Amino acid sequence: MNNTVLVYATRWGATTETAMEIIRVIKEKFNIDVDLINLKDKKTRNPDISNYDNIILGVSVARFRWAKEGKNFLKKKRNTLAEKKLFVFVSSGGAGDAFKANDIEKYEQLQKKWIDNTLEKFNLQFTSRKALGGRYVGNFADRGDNRDWKVIRSWAEEIGFIISEKESS
Repeated sequence: MNNTVLVYATRWGATTETAMEIIRVIKEKFNIDVDLINLKDKKTRNPDISNYDNIILGVSVARFRWAKEGKNFLKKKRNTLAEKKLFVFVSSGGAGDAFKANDIEKYEQLQKKWIDNTLEKFNLQFTSRKALGGRYVGNFADRGDNRDWKVIRSWAEEIGFIISEKESS
């Protein structure tokens, strides 16, 4: 049985692309299938995650706020999520900028603000978390895409190791 799912909420598609790459790496390197659920799809806004042991949650952060579907998911599923291994990533231009500028202090502050503090509001713990870059749109489109695909792939490998260790024990 497949016991891993990646649930995501995107605004402009960067989170979708990042989610697909994470799934690809986990499948190729660890032969682990990962189901994919888009929280913006009306049919899957309130998914049943009870049969999964591992939940990967990806959420777009724009204008300093989580995509509302991501927060709604945490609110509705917090009791179930508390019993699971939870891996969380955010797609954020600000985090990508801080990482690329090697401003580790700012990067860590953003991870804490956008992941740790958000999960804390729902009394949830993460197994692993990562603030990843994103893609700028609208008035900021000239800033482009600041995702670091090596970092994304490395974090996907970390998830794969953790999941595969659990399955072999």
